Amino acid sequence: MWNASGTSVERQWNKIGALAGVVSAIVAIVGITVAMMPGLRPGQPTTSEPSSTAVAKERLQIKITPSSYDVSRSSWNLYGPFYEAKNDLYSRYGVTHAHSYGQSTGRFVYYVDIGSFEGARAELKARLSADAVGYSDPDNKYSDITLTVNDTPLSVRRVMPDDGRGGYYTWQFDAKLLRHGQNTIEFIVEQNAQFPNGLCIYGDAIAPGYTDEWIALRTE
Repeated sequence: MWNASGTSVERQWNKIGALAGVVSAIVAIVGITVAMMPGLRPGQPTTSEPSSTAVAKERLQIKITPSSYDVSRSSWNLYGPFYEAKNDLYSRYGVTHAHSYGQSTGRFVYYVDIGSFEGARAELKARLSADAVGYSDPDNKYSDITLTVNDTPLSVRRVMPDDGRGGYYTWQFDAKLLRHGQNTIEFIVEQNAQFPNGLCIYGDAIAPGYTDEWIALRTE
């Protein structure tokens, strides 16, 4: 078929169809390019990952080595502080664990580094006894122990006479007393204590069948 100017109508439609196909192809290529390169759009990040990651908080589970007390700040009036771990303590006296100790009145000072944590309540647990004159003290040779956390005094625990083994004592307190960074924990026998008979804090096991002990700090 021919139009008035003598041009084939069929040829015109073919040209139009070809042109439309080219335009469609160009549009498709541009669309694919844009879809594959979102990071190159102005003002957009070049990665789909978040710019910062939140640090997940966990409950505290800290083990403090009893022998790691600060020597410059720990002191005792009669004798100490010392860490006793001789191999013959068990064979000669029946002592089951090495221990930090001091006699009469004084204090052990520990520093603990703490990161982010969760939990409203905190608990500190340690294996303790008095340290008066030896490993078989009379029944009245208890010792009154005050625990302080970052200079805040907690309740007093009356711990058992020294027997070379000790027993477990626990303090529970508001976790707000703990802070991010360095924390100070002190075991103190005050000058005015009713029973001022020193302190043993038990650590490494030296007797067969026993396990090491720690000053355990946790939150819940």
